[in-house]
Amino acid sequence: MPSPRSDRPGGYTYQDYVSWEGDERWELIDGVAYLQASPSSVHQRVVLRLGAEFDRYLRGKPCAAYVAPMDLTFEAESTTRDVVQPDLFVMCGSYKEGARIVGIPALVVEVLSPSTATQDYVRKMNLYQRVGLSEYWIVDPVARVINVYRREDSALRWFAEFNEGDTLSPSMFPDLAVEVDTVFAL
Repeated sequence: MPSPRSDRPGGYTYQDYVSWEGDERWELIDGVAYLQASPSSVHQRVVLRLGAEFDRYLRGKPCAAYVAPMDLTFEAESTTRDVVQPDLFVMCGSYKEGARIVGIPALVVEVLSPSTATQDYVRKMNLYQRVGLSEYWIVDPVARVINVYRREDSALRWFAEFNEGDTLSPSMFPDLAVEVDTVFAL
């Protein structure tokens, strides 16, 4: 099947998504297809540093970190209308692993690009909130800050902003100390 159109009546499903031709990266949110921009070198360095911190910490533990491009769906059915590729996500407990990861992550980290800010702050935030995500980090490499959102009742609520000189820890891993200076080191 050729690449999607953003205005398809009824939207797309995972079954449609896996049939698309070409090398372009797409995400589906509520059945709407969004083309992923090619990340910048700064974006990739930030993802690599965070991925290394989580990988090192999680070795030998019953959780695993994944980085994009890795498809994540929240349900196994081929009719699911949500397929995302978070920059980094951590899976714990029961989930399915294969050509895609199926389940609810313990943590999702998105690194902003100029073209993805609305996607990360609005569309993905709403999706992650709806599926029951516990913690969401939005990393801004231009402002050099990490905004942390944590689940409170049924919503993801802003918890704190971490700047250079700060150290932060995911709520589920309080002994993992991530230094903001390390994340943004050039």
